[in-house]
Amino acid sequence: MILSAQGVRAEWDGGCGHLPSLVIDGAPVLWSAPWRDDPAIAVDPDIPPVERSLGGTFTCTPFGHDDVNNGPLHGLSANAPWRIIRAVPSALTATRHVAHGQITARIALRDCHPVLYQTHMLDLTAPCTFAHHPMFHLADGGRLSATPQATLTFAAEAPFHPQNSRFDGFPDSLRDYPDAPCEDFLSLVDGPGWTALARHAENDTILTLRRADQLPATNIWISNGARAQPPWSGVRGIIGIEDAICAGAERFAAALNANRVTEEGVATALLPGRHVIAHAIARIPGCHDIRSVTPGSDSLTMRTAAETITIPFDGTHFQ
Repeated sequence: MILSAQGVRAEWDGGCGHLPSLVIDGAPVLWSAPWRDDPAIAVDPDIPPVERSLGGTFTCTPFGHDDVNNGPLHGLSANAPWRIIRAVPSALTATRHVAHGQITARIALRDCHPVLYQTHMLDLTAPCTFAHHPMFHLADGGRLSATPQATLTFAAEAPFHPQNSRFDGFPDSLRDYPDAPCEDFLSLVDGPGWTALARHAENDTILTLRRADQLPATNIWISNGARAQPPWSGVRGIIGIEDAICAGAERFAAALNANRVTEEGVATALLPGRHVIAHAIARIPGCHDIRSVTPGSDSLTMRTAAETITIPFDGTHFQ
């Protein structure tokens, strides 16, 4: 299904809940796997469904490996069909059952807003992890900006950074996208509700926005050519900025107990009940080292060391 508003266009795939395309002011924002329309990949039982359809952004309910229910990687919200409840040219509402309840998504665009707005309502019968999973392509590297209290690294397939380590804040040595082939994973824990990515070749800055009291961690997944096996076949320059409530790279069961992320003083699972979780992805022309982000009633203000940048934004989105 195509959603559009002045200056912004998105495509949503109800067959798996992925949003494989987001174009803002003519510029592609999200990355989708080049194999997602390959008929041979679509029926390959050795590839998880979420990976066969890997596209743009999706939600994980739960995040990662589900060793509690023995469910699919990233949960049914990322692997199975959704039912559309309501749709207009610039917005849709859809729902589906997940392992521990029901999830309902509202995805919306607004004229002249360089933003993808998403709100997910979860009605949970048991504790569950949750994450957004947007993916971006860097043709020639990039640099992250964020101000977490701590950065955690985990064991990874082909690490670039030190494994199983903790850093105060977000050290400069972790901010640049690696040049070398690697498959790595970081968690930025307990910071304000934004992360910025300056993409060098694309000459833009991508912002992910969340309520930090709901999603207290941002997982950074780096996939830069170290996966030689099909369907990846050495794909380079991919980064996921995954705003989440989870135990980093640990599995679902770990998130229901004390873990490295809870040691930082934040929760790693949503409790039973209703949760309404807002999220947004914005694009700003030019590469910027963002220092702070402040939402207003009708705008979003970002400050760097040298300038102030303002874009249109629906200030009620996070209320």
